[in-house]
Amino acid sequence: MKISNRTLYFSAFSLCLIIIMSRPLRDVIAFSWDSENVAASHILLIPFISAALIYWNRKSIFQSIGYEKVLGSMVMMAGAGLWFGGNFIWNTGLKPENVMSLLATSFVVMWLGGFLFFYGSSAFRAGLFPLLFLIFVIPIPIPLLDAVVHFLQYKSADAAYSLLRASGIPIFRNGVLFKLPDLLVEVAPQCSGIRSGISLVISGLLAGHLFLRTWWRRLAIVALAVPILIFKNGLRIATLSYLAVRFDHRFLTSELHREGGIPFFVIALVMLYPFLLILVKWEAMSSNRSGQNPPNFAMAQLPVSESKD
Repeated sequence: MKISNRTLYFSAFSLCLIIIMSRPLRDVIAFSWDSENVAASHILLIPFISAALIYWNRKSIFQSIGYEKVLGSMVMMAGAGLWFGGNFIWNTGLKPENVMSLLATSFVVMWLGGFLFFYGSSAFRAGLFPLLFLIFVIPIPIPLLDAVVHFLQYKSADAAYSLLRASGIPIFRNGVLFKLPDLLVEVAPQCSGIRSGISLVISGLLAGHLFLRTWWRRLAIVALAVPILIFKNGLRIATLSYLAVRFDHRFLTSELHREGGIPFFVIALVMLYPFLLILVKWEAMSSNRSGQNPPNFAMAQLPVSESKD
């Protein structure tokens, strides 16, 4: 298979960009590889998913290509500006994690600008989802991450409190503290389920892209992932608390507590599936009425990343 000069130029550009940005890229990889950074464990998978989506849709993405020199250069310059600011302007006023997020953003923006430069706006629009999917390689900035964790922590506590009350166990709540018989339980930030939350949102995005055509239905499946995640977190907290009260306090420090995120994440996926199926069937009926061919739900596969939190 002959490789075009355009692809060779873009590959050379990408290689040069990786070499220039090697230090922040190494930092991002190390940050993602660290098991303590639960909100970054998905990062290493994202480029492979994005590349697979581009490859699967290569005929439609590269059907119409052409250089977009002005706009592509402007996007690359914007990314270079972020790189310059992260290295020389804001680096002393920001936490190292936030500087890393800024430099990772600059890399993604420059690479997207390069794609636009070498392949043009038509190819960029056709590949918009897999290209913008690369945003997930950017570590979440600390202020945003703290806000999301805080939200999930308290909403998960709400769900767990409701489930424990429904179980008939005497319970008194003070914020994220639960007073149970002979037991005090705190819904800590680690109980927010941020890792499984990111995985569930990514799964919803991929499912919407693969199986749905209308933007609002794609948005709906992602939005549905949030209450399902909160319920899943609350169910996990309530289950562990119930077992600790009724049987043994050691359930709160057992393997079920430390490694029980995967089965509860599967429960969340199972809960999300019927909503996806409803949206797919709804869209199929709408497509049939308008004479369009709906996507083949039976033949598609939904990529999912596992979670341990």
